Amino acid sequence: MTSLWKLWLTVAASRADRIAVIDADTGRTWNHRDLTSRAERIASTLEARIIPICQPNNAAWLATFLAIQKSRAAALPLDCSLTSEAQQQTLARVPSTTHNVSCIKLTSGTTGELNAIPCSASNLIADGEHIIRTMGIRPADRNLAVIPLGHSYGLGNLVMPLLLQGTSLVCAQTFVPREILELIEKYRVTVLPTVPAVLHALGQLQCVSKPPSLRLVISAGAPLSADVARQFHQRYGTKIHNFYGSSETGGICYDGTGNATLSGRSIGKPLHDVAVRIRRDGRVSVSSRAGRATLPDLAEWNRYGELRLLGRIGEVANIGGKKVSPAEVERAMRALGGVSDVWVAVAKDKRGNDCLTAAVETRRERADLEKELLRVLPPWKLPRSWLIDPALPRTDRGKLHTAELKARLNVSLP
Repeated sequence: MTSLWKLWLTVAASRADRIAVIDADTGRTWNHRDLTSRAERIASTLEARIIPICQPNNAAWLATFLAIQKSRAAALPLDCSLTSEAQQQTLARVPSTTHNVSCIKLTSGTTGELNAIPCSASNLIADGEHIIRTMGIRPADRNLAVIPLGHSYGLGNLVMPLLLQGTSLVCAQTFVPREILELIEKYRVTVLPTVPAVLHALGQLQCVSKPPSLRLVISAGAPLSADVARQFHQRYGTKIHNFYGSSETGGICYDGTGNATLSGRSIGKPLHDVAVRIRRDGRVSVSSRAGRATLPDLAEWNRYGELRLLGRIGEVANIGGKKVSPAEVERAMRALGGVSDVWVAVAKDKRGNDCLTAAVETRRERADLEKELLRVLPPWKLPRSWLIDPALPRTDRGKLHTAELKARLNVSLP
């Protein structure tokens, strides 16, 4: 058994009859004893060293994850939408070495290209401890699990608080905004970890109010615009807390007050016990017990000691002999009113020259946006090609689906 299973047994023994999981889609409630018993039954059937988990958010997912920890195998969380053939193809691409590996995270960014990241039980535990301490997540809290449990965000913010201190979960399949509010109110949810697309939709609802139990709203998985944060705050009187992390390192930075998110000035300060530095080339380097990595993200520290993301390394366009980073244009566009998300990329025009292309999630007209941009950017920095849509396509991880955006934009992208 792994240290995760041992920790769970201690937690479950002290909270045996308390609610651990509520399956909102069926209405069934599981206490800690129920979940342990289900995990033990599943563990008795496991033989492989790598065990895929390919099912939606529910108690069975959690029981299977615990069973894998009991059997000292490695969990491989997969998107539940994958076909059997796709599952086998993914499994074939995962390294077979599982020594000291409790879970294999799969990260795909926005492209769909999977990258396997092996994690030990100590990595997962450390990430959970960093998140719990920094965000102030309590044993008595109740998390709403609408983000996938098996993604790095879900593992750190949902699975680990349950396993390490018994923080209960309400598992649901819905992303329908009004239903999310109904679930929060019905089950007295206190913590909502979610993604910008959901927060944008919640902020646009009419004739709604914040459920009384909800005390903490967290956004991660994709950039959150200040416009969305302000709209949500105006609607519900609650600040959103930006959270920045990676599959390789777990949680990295967090906006504890919500003020940095509301103003759009940064993604917050490093989590407790997480060391973050910016290398000479501008890249973010992270080190903690949860993992170490140098990321492709470029950043700087602001005067508040907060991390401000600037873009990703290697993304520069040469336009008429002048260089411009898509990240600079993205930042300017995100600051525009009525814009909830933006994606800017380097493209090639018909002559093979660099240009910028942009996808903008807004209901505003291109001419209005360009007029405002010209107040802060020179004309040559404006995107050549635009895609404007009130709801841009997203992956199941809540990120903009760049593969689909590239297909919809009528330009050649590198």
